[in-house]
Parts: sequence; structure tokens; C-alpha cells
Amino acid sequence: MVDPATPLDARVAALSQTALDVQARVAALHEQLMLGPDAVLEAQLDDLRRERDAVLLQWGRLALRWRLEGGQIALTSRDPTVQPAAIAAADLSTLEAMDDESDDLDDDAPEVDLETISRISRIVMNPNWGDEAPDPGYDLTQAQDIATRLGQPRHLTTDADLLAEAACLDRELQRLAGWADFPRNIQRAFIGLVACRLRALQEDSPSNIRAILERQIRKDFARLTQFSSDHQPGWVTGLSRQHKPETGSWISDSDFWWKTLRNELGGLSLKSDATPNPEVALAALQEVVSDAHPDPAQVRQAASQALAAGVVAEDPRLVRLLIGRLEALTGEKSLKRLRRAVRNAMVGDDEEDDEPLLADDLLPPDWPYLERTRGHYAVMVGGETRERRRALIQDALGFNGLEWISGYDIRQVQSLAERISSGRVGFVILLARFISHKVTDILVPTLKASEIDWVVVRQGYGLQQISMAIERYLDEPT
Repeated sequence: MVDPATPLDARVAALSQTALDVQARVAALHEQLMLGPDAVLEAQLDDLRRERDAVLLQWGRLALRWRLEGGQIALTSRDPTVQPAAIAAADLSTLEAMDDESDDLDDDAPEVDLETISRISRIVMNPNWGDEAPDPGYDLTQAQDIATRLGQPRHLTTDADLLAEAACLDRELQRLAGWADFPRNIQRAFIGLVACRLRALQEDSPSNIRAILERQIRKDFARLTQFSSDHQPGWVTGLSRQHKPETGSWISDSDFWWKTLRNELGGLSLKSDATPNPEVALAALQEVVSDAHPDPAQVRQAASQALAAGVVAEDPRLVRLLIGRLEALTGEKSLKRLRRAVRNAMVGDDEEDDEPLLADDLLPPDWPYLERTRGHYAVMVGGETRERRRALIQDALGFNGLEWISGYDIRQVQSLAERISSGRVGFVILLARFISHKVTDILVPTLKASEIDWVVVRQGYGLQQISMAIERYLDEPT
């Protein structure tokens, strides 16, 4: 890079200027990439970074040689108001061995360690005249924590993972106002990362997941669009439904923004002891309790992990998974509050059956969908059986029988799938709030392959909710 015959001071000065020139070209490429992803520019940027690293390594060796010979190295600023201090001399007595491939150092010259070179590199490329970590001008730890919670994009296949991803993104967007304190390039990287992952959920997920998440995703995009309009961080592909992924898939686009974010946040060393994802912890508990006869110790462990992940004891999702599993929670003082929440939920369900009938518990006699329900043997799946409610639904919809199974026993669910396939069931009602993904994985393919009517009730198990689901799921009355 610099002729070895050139005097040492001139070689140090020349390499200093080369390093600054390379950094200026890096900054210019960053400005161009603010307009949108560009694979060619990204490749050029990688090459420039490698060139900059090589220049800095050579500069560091020459600078140390210059200091050993009594020379002074000072930083100057184009800003006349800044008075940079000279770089403090390294403590040569503590310097350890480093790479000895350079021809610029004599064989008997003191050797230096890579940490010293890294320190000099930081001073040259990000000078702050005090040899302290540069102040980014915003809460870097907060930004890194958000990135850690979001995690690296990955291909998701199971319903549980897809729903956990949606919950994670929605949870972060509820804190979106805090992003306003970040620089625009950080805002843009966060928006790009989340927007592309939302598009992956919206366009690449199975239809049943899209149906469940449709409303939430629309709301999340409204939040992102409003934030982008208010703060103008820069163009992001994915905010509009008409956009197409830049790299062929939304997951690949997400990965681009993740790498961009890591670079902007200084490498983003993810914490190995980061707080577990609450949705993942809930999914793990759901997997345990979906077994016909789960090990009580495993139930207690999974429940404890959900609480450690930040799920509160009264969370309806957690309580619902543990209804009927109260005995498995005994013996752990840390689960006392959770046991109380489960016990209260079970008592509350029992008291519900004592409530008087309301107008919502009745259907008009000319309800057109009665022809689709009357005379069929039906099965309702999810939650604890409430006999009074079961009898009311059977009578109101004209079923010649209504069986209500909890879905906790997977063998019972598998038996139901066989009965559906053999034509022994004429109508199925799935109570989505009270069943696991394992249950839907077993029943939904069987129901789709059958010729019987079936519906999914999103909330509750009242007659009104069931009748609304029938009207929504069945194309038209007979």
C-alpha cells in the first residue's frame, strides 16, 4: 500500500489518509443503501470493509513503530472547535505477541497484541478524543434489547411457532413509541425487519393461521405505517400490501434487515441469558399437557418456565392450559399463585352454569341455518363439559345428540377423527380458545377431507358465539 522505502512518518501519514478515504467511501455507500436494498452495493461495502481492516492493521503496526522511535501521533479535526488530545502511548511492557507477517517491523522490535491494534482502530475510525467508547447519541442498550427480543428471522413451520412469532411482533409494536428516540437508520432497520416478518406471516403461512391473525396483522401494519409517516425514517419495502420482496422471499428480506441492524448496533452480541420468549414457553407447556397422561413433574417444570418467561399467573392462556391439571401443580411454593388462579377459574366455570338464561341464549324460530344442524349427531371439542350449556346448545340447534369432549386426551381426539372418517359424526364444533394446536393438527385435515359441516368458535362457547360461527363458516343456508 505504501512504499517501505518512504520515511516512517510519511508512511504513517499516508496510511492515515488512506484509512480516512476508505471510511468516506464506506459512509457514501451507507447513504446510497438508505434508499433501499441493493445486492451490488452490499458486495462493494463488504469489500471496502475488508480493505479498511487491512489498512488499519498496517497503520497500527507502523504507528507503534513510530512511537517506539520517539515519534508523536496526534489526531486532528476539521472542526476548529475540537481540540483532540494526542493518543496516549501504549504500555509497551505489557504488550504481547501479535501476527508477525509484516515486513515493516524489525525482527527484534517489540511485539504488540491484537487488542492494542483494535483500540487504535477504534480511535482512528470513531475518534472521540478520550479513547472511551463513542456515545451513539441514543440508548444503545435499549435498541439491542429490542433486537434481542425480536431475534433472528427463521423459517417457521408449526402453528405454535407461527403464532408465537405473531405474538412477539405484536408485543414489540405495542412499545413502538419508544423507537422515536432512535436515529432514523435504526428506526428504518427495525421497521424493515418487523414489516417483512409480518408479510411472511400474512402471505406465507397456512390459511388457518392467516385467518386467525388477519385482524392483528392489519392493526400492526397500521401502527408501522403511522410511525413511518410521523418520523420519515426512509423507504421500506413491505409496508404496502402491493410490495413484493426484494430478494425473492419475505424471510430473506427480513434477514437483510437483521444483518443491517446488527451492523448498526455494533455487532449485536445477543445475550446468552436472554429472557425466554413467553409464547415459546406457553407452547412448550401446551405440548406437555396435550399428552393423555402427562408427567406431573413435567407439568410443574413447564408451568414454572412459563412464569419465569414473564407470563403472569392469571394469564387466561396459562390458566386454560392447566384446568384439570391442578393436582400436578402441588408441592411447589412458587406455583401457589398459579394454583389459586386455576382454582378460581374452575369455580367460575361452575358458577356460570347457575346463571339464568338470557335472550342471547335463544335463536329465532326462522333461523335459516337450522336446516344445516337439525337431526345431526354433533361433537363439540374444547374446555370442560358444562351439562346445562351442552343441553341448551343441543336443543337450540336441533341436534339429535351433542357430545362435548375436552380435547385434553389426545387418544380421545384421535378416536373422534376416526369416527368422523367413518361417517359416525354429522357436525363438529371446535372451541378454538380451549384446544391446543395438536388437536387442530389431528382434526382439521380429517374434517376437510370429510363431507360434514364443521365450524370454529373463536371465543367462548355460548349459543350466540356458536350461531355466529355457523353463519360465518357455512357458505349459505340450505
